[in-house]
Amino acid sequence: MKRVVTAAAALSGLAVVASVQAGVVNQWNLVVLGNWHNQSQDVEGNAFCGGNLTGGSPTIGLRLDRNVWAGRDVLAVAGSTSVSNINMQAGNFARGGSLSGNVNHNGGGITRTDATLGAQAVSYGSELLALSGSLRSLTANSIAQFPVGQPGAVRYQATAAPGGVAVFSVQSSQVFSNPLIQQIELNAGAASEIVINVAGTSVNFTSGNMVGDWTSAFARSKVIWNFYEATSIFLDRNFNGAILAPLAHLENTTAIDGSVFVASFNQRGEVHVPFYGGTIPTPGTLGLAGLSVLAMGRRRR
Repeated sequence: MKRVVTAAAALSGLAVVASVQAGVVNQWNLVVLGNWHNQSQDVEGNAFCGGNLTGGSPTIGLRLDRNVWAGRDVLAVAGSTSVSNINMQAGNFARGGSLSGNVNHNGGGITRTDATLGAQAVSYGSELLALSGSLRSLTANSIAQFPVGQPGAVRYQATAAPGGVAVFSVQSSQVFSNPLIQQIELNAGAASEIVINVAGTSVNFTSGNMVGDWTSAFARSKVIWNFYEATSIFLDRNFNGAILAPLAHLENTTAIDGSVFVASFNQRGEVHVPFYGGTIPTPGTLGLAGLSVLAMGRRRR
């Protein structure tokens, strides 16, 4: 079976890579910058909504330890909330606007008002846009192989850069709307985390299934999909890894195993933990790392 190899631009051989914690993406399981419609679906971790929350009876904090999260906000909604019930399994519910519906504090928390949530949403939006742009500027060092001519698998072959970061660059139509793709495979190799930059304004995940390493705890917590220009994402397959799409409206019909950061959300499937546990390489630090290596070599001479 023939395959097309893409995104093969390699990083230079640096010995170290500087990185920083990614802030909001490490702190929340779900961030919706605008409006969120939840059709009675679970969010296993904590959730922030910068707009209005509507829907049926969402369950929030299902996998959180209520003792660890006692006194902390597990759900925050900057706008109004209009639901049948909210089932809070841990922590507090903070709201900036009106509330219509019942709040069941099964985890022992409280409902409180917070006038600062709107400003927090603006700050989160700026941070996520900056992060997405920073990830986009990373140079690809790993390849994705796609089936050509007959059905088969798309294979992500990670090559760890200094610091262990593997970077892919793909087109959304190649990965998510390719009728030849039967399954989606991952070989993480020695990578400690993976960034997948996805070009394209529309994402329609209707072909293929994530298998093998994609279903591991590593992929769910240390892979981030950066949909840096997407405005619409539809997921009709189980999805693994964190989703960063600060410009996009997301709709899912099945579970997402990993954290989610989007502009708006029609939630028709569950959002699962783990939280995103990666560190984000800053593009400028790659060059600084190289200079550091050269300096160390000169000192040894």
